[in-house]
Amino acid sequence: MEKRSGATVVPAILAAVAGTGYASGRELVLFFAQTGRTGWIGICLASVVFGLLVSLLCRCGGSAGATDFARFCQRMMGKRAGTVAGWLHALLLALTAVVMLCGAGELGALTLPVRFGWLWGAGSALLIALVLNVAQLRPLPGLGFIVLAAGAAFYGALALDPRPVRMWLEGAVQLALEDSWPASVLLALAYGAMNAALAANVVLRFGTGAKPWRVGLGCALSLGVLLSAANRAVERGGRQLLGHAMPTVVLAARWGLFGFWACAGFGYLCAVTTLAAALGGLIDAMRGGGSKGMLLTALAMASLAGLLGLRRAVGVSYPVVGWLCAALMLSLACRADTLLFRSGKG
Repeated sequence: MEKRSGATVVPAILAAVAGTGYASGRELVLFFAQTGRTGWIGICLASVVFGLLVSLLCRCGGSAGATDFARFCQRMMGKRAGTVAGWLHALLLALTAVVMLCGAGELGALTLPVRFGWLWGAGSALLIALVLNVAQLRPLPGLGFIVLAAGAAFYGALALDPRPVRMWLEGAVQLALEDSWPASVLLALAYGAMNAALAANVVLRFGTGAKPWRVGLGCALSLGVLLSAANRAVERGGRQLLGHAMPTVVLAARWGLFGFWACAGFGYLCAVTTLAAALGGLIDAMRGGGSKGMLLTALAMASLAGLLGLRRAVGVSYPVVGWLCAALMLSLACRADTLLFRSGKG
């Protein structure tokens, strides 16, 4: 495992969740914007939950002597339950990799003036992710700095742009969860825990030697700033924007051609970093002695979900596994005190 300072661990962690956490704006709608004003409560809570879980992983990883999340789960939950939890986490990583490949492929089809643009987009993203893993993800913190700077600039500029947002698809959007603080709390817990699970291997890889509270605080503040800027940008579009699959594309249309390329570039960068982290987590599980059969099953199930297409993979398979992994992370947090007490750190 790499030993890093908190200043480099935080960007690596945020890069690992960029593709699923804040790349398209759709995540903001699903977890925060659809609850209206109480979505701001959710953003604060989600950032805190994410920071606390990351800090907990960083602190307990050394005590558990785990180099990967599958082994970490076994040390925390016992071999049998930990093996099942490790398989579930591998399935989340495999599905994430498929979703990021599909997303990069869609961007390639939209932007590249060549035949088979989808394959070029997905293939180039996969190649870059594999190269990053050959380098043992050492460039990930540097890419994370770029992702954080680009995300803050992109969403900050969208939030500050006072011009009206033009809609090509008109229609009323009913917000069944509007101003529902229980829904905001539940969605925030799911968002924070799900993204912490996705970044778990990056935390265990880079978090050794860093102070857990600094890593957790840095992750909470950074994510909170990004989500706040993105949510304010989404609010610019009003209720009708919430029905669009890619809200940021509609928002950036005010910038013309530059807005199109800004969306595409930022989305591709986020897809590549998250794809690299997901593949790195699967590789860590294999090296850590994880069950090869379970890992191959996870990859096969993820590939099958990918064959169903991006919309179905995201709309059906991904949320179910994501919610289960969120519950897993919260249950691990409840057991962390036992491990810390045994190690003399409690």
